[in-house]
Amino acid sequence: VWLASASIGARVCRPLRSLTHPMKKKFDCYLRSYRRRWGLTQDELAALLGCKTGAVISRLERDGRQPSLEAAYAFEVIFGTAPIELFPGLHAKVKKNVIARARDLYDELQGDSSKATRLKLDFFEDVFARAQARRNTI
Repeated sequence: VWLASASIGARVCRPLRSLTHPMKKKFDCYLRSYRRRWGLTQDELAALLGCKTGAVISRLERDGRQPSLEAAYAFEVIFGTAPIELFPGLHAKVKKNVIARARDLYDELQGDSSKATRLKLDFFEDVFARAQARRNTI
């Protein structure tokens, strides 16, 4: 249930699992480490997001919920840390899914020799090369 409020807290958490995938998956989240490093309570961090209680922070830290885009940007402003560093597991999940869908589209486009399709295929090859390069640097 989402609050009707205009604050970030109304949209901070979205469950990682969907109704079609009842198995709950955790993701790596370093939010607690950053919050504790600066001596902030969950309530204080929630207040910085515009939330009334720290429950939203608790869910992010404990339940494997993912932050909204707005909350992820807020955490970057607060901690000076990119979302990829605070939520590396979420990044890995998104990357895996996007690359899989890009490969499917790439395969569908094979055999079309048009200039527009060649541009798209070159783009996808660049996407795959960047993803591979990042994997090799880790």
